[in-house]
Amino acid sequence: MANTSSLFKKLQGPSRRPYKQGPEELEMTLFFDFVRYKAFQDERLHSCYHIPNEGKASIQRRLALARAGVKKGIPDICVPIPNDSYHALYIELKVKPNKPTQAQKECIEHLNKLGNYAVVCYSGSEAIQTLEKYLANEIRR
Repeated sequence: MANTSSLFKKLQGPSRRPYKQGPEELEMTLFFDFVRYKAFQDERLHSCYHIPNEGKASIQRRLALARAGVKKGIPDICVPIPNDSYHALYIELKVKPNKPTQAQKECIEHLNKLGNYAVVCYSGSEAIQTLEKYLANEIRR
């Protein structure tokens, strides 16, 4: 009988490679793991979602996505929960040394003008702290 690890390698096959998350995706996962955990205590958090607006695509695919409503600069995370001061929370998640693009800065500014709280956070932990302060109404205009 073959040992388990060699059997697993055979089942995986040569073309299968383990999926590797980038640093921003790992921080996003940390944030949403926290959100899923806290949603047991605050069901409003079930409405939080990631806006998948990143990724490489051909010119044709990017044009098709743009026609379908995908826009440059939209923040990564939407928390569509109003608090005492804002309509919703938007978070653009970056990992240093990455910085927001000009389109992201402009979108964040626009969302803030519309009565939302839109920010850039540089880690999953910072995003969690921002969410907690937002929900506790500790962030005011």
